[in-house]
Amino acid sequence: MIYVQPAGPRTQFSRAEAPGPDRSRALPARREDRPVGSPYGTRGHGPTGNRYYSIDTFVKIRTIRIFQNLGLSLNEIRGYFDDSVDLLQLIGRLETLRDELDRHIEKLRERSNDAPPQVRRVLLPRQTVYRRVYPASTVAERTALLRAVALEGMRLYGTDITQRMYLMESAIARPSEVAFCATVPPGSTGEYVETLLATPTLSLYHHGAYEDLPAAEKKLRAYARRHGLTPTGKLRRIYFEGPPQHKGPAKFVTQVALPLEEE
Repeated sequence: MIYVQPAGPRTQFSRAEAPGPDRSRALPARREDRPVGSPYGTRGHGPTGNRYYSIDTFVKIRTIRIFQNLGLSLNEIRGYFDDSVDLLQLIGRLETLRDELDRHIEKLRERSNDAPPQVRRVLLPRQTVYRRVYPASTVAERTALLRAVALEGMRLYGTDITQRMYLMESAIARPSEVAFCATVPPGSTGEYVETLLATPTLSLYHHGAYEDLPAAEKKLRAYARRHGLTPTGKLRRIYFEGPPQHKGPAKFVTQVALPLEEE
């Protein structure tokens, strides 16, 4: 006797009646295809000892794999199958993961981009930050203060992984007065915690040392003049990749953003 596992219960055939080794409806399950803690459903054993799973079970395994690759926990996946999870909450979690993936793609795309930086109009997202203001004129001073503020903010409130980790703001009219910001989770409250509103900007990605950032800022201001745009507020430097990722400053990537008056 041999066994074929269709979508329903297991069926037995004699060798004369058997339709042959049709594995389209029941396939042997490899050990590496068995997610830990997952519900497999109906399964049977063939004459060689292999386990055979129905197509329904393979669809379920595939769904589990997809959710695992998206970063969902086994409890969240189990809740999806037994309808015990809040679907709106699950959607929000997946949207957060999507946004995080988009940011990583953006960072890697800029890192691999060898073309001259292009000025773009970009709407910076709303975000909550731990913000401290200090006078600082040199790159060394600004670097040390940004590191200190970022560490202080993360120790007090944690970090918002859906946003860039830290940034600096400086008033266009007073560039030596610098706000050092570390992103913290939305809803954080306390001294020095502020919300930066969504802001329309002119933006470009600077590849190279921090000492060369003033040239990028000058390029943005010149572009605004040529196109009749009015800068306002505080110029922003958003750090994508720097000393934690690269030893040489030639590979640093910084987004420079010049806020604009709303049209």
